[in-house]
Amino acid sequence: MIKFILILHLCSTLSGECLDSQYVGELPDHYTCVKAGYIQAYKSFETLDKEEINEKKLAIKFECKEIKQEKV
Repeated sequence: MIKFILILHLCSTLSGECLDSQYVGELPDHYTCVKAGYIQAYKSFETLDKEEINEKKLAIKFECKEIKQEKV
């Protein structure tokens, strides 16, 4: 069985480096993971300070990593 984990990354487009990563959760399929990624990225972005976003050119990226689970 294949599942996906959602990971959010807070990155600066100035330096190209990611400052923080956050594991969000395990999801049943790629579609659900991507949909949750956009929703969670938006929610996380809304909690950041506007001045800091502008100053550091921050953006939130996300990835859906495939994980294989063994059947028990």
